[in-house]
Amino acid sequence: MEKLATIFDSSARVKIMRLFLFSPDTPFDAPSITERSKVNRPIARKEVSTLLHVGFLKPKSYTKFILLKSRRISAKRKSVSKKVTGWILNKDFPLVEPLRSLLIDSELIHTQELQNRFSVAGSIKMLVLSGIFMKNYEQGVDVIIVGDKLNAKKLSRVMSNLEAEVGKELRYSVFTPAEFQYRLQMYDQHLLDVFSSPHERVVDKLGLPLET
Repeated sequence: MEKLATIFDSSARVKIMRLFLFSPDTPFDAPSITERSKVNRPIARKEVSTLLHVGFLKPKSYTKFILLKSRRISAKRKSVSKKVTGWILNKDFPLVEPLRSLLIDSELIHTQELQNRFSVAGSIKMLVLSGIFMKNYEQGVDVIIVGDKLNAKKLSRVMSNLEAEVGKELRYSVFTPAEFQYRLQMYDQHLLDVFSSPHERVVDKLGLPLET
C-alpha cells in the first residue's frame, strides 16, 4: 500500500508512467521524457527519481540518434549517434500488471471535456475516438476530427497535450465536412475501418447515417 500511495500522488508521475507502460521495451532519457510527457525537466527528474526508488523504473544506457541543427533552411539535417543514460520499465516490478490495467486498460481520458479542448481550434462538426481509446491497437487511426476553418497550430497543440496525457503518440485524421462526406461516398477504406469497428462519437453535428 505504501508503494501505491507513493505512485499516485502526482499527475506528472502518471503521465510518465503511462509513457513507459505503453513502450515497455523503449528507454527514454530526460529530454525525451520532458518532450513526450510535457513535464518540465526538474519535475521530470524528480518523478523519475521517485519511480526509480519504488522499483517501477531501472537505469538503461542506450544509443540515441540526435538531429543536428542547420542554419540553411533547405539543407538536409544530419544525425549523430550518442551514448546516453536513461531509464526503462522494470518488468519485474510486482505492480506492473495492476498498474497497466489501471492506467492503460481503463479510460485514458475523460471524453466529456474533449469537445471544449478541441473547440479552441475551430468549429468541430464531428469528433470520433477509435483505435487506442477502444483498446484496438491495430486500428490505423485513433482520432477523427471534422471541422470548419480549423487552426492547424492550435489543433496540433491540442493533440500534443492529449498525447502527453495518454502517454503515446496518437494517429489522427482531419477533414472539412465536404472532404469527409466525399470520402464516405467513395467508400474510403480508412473511414470504413473506423466506423465498422468500436468507436465513440464525442461530437456529431453532421447526423450522417454511419455504420456502427
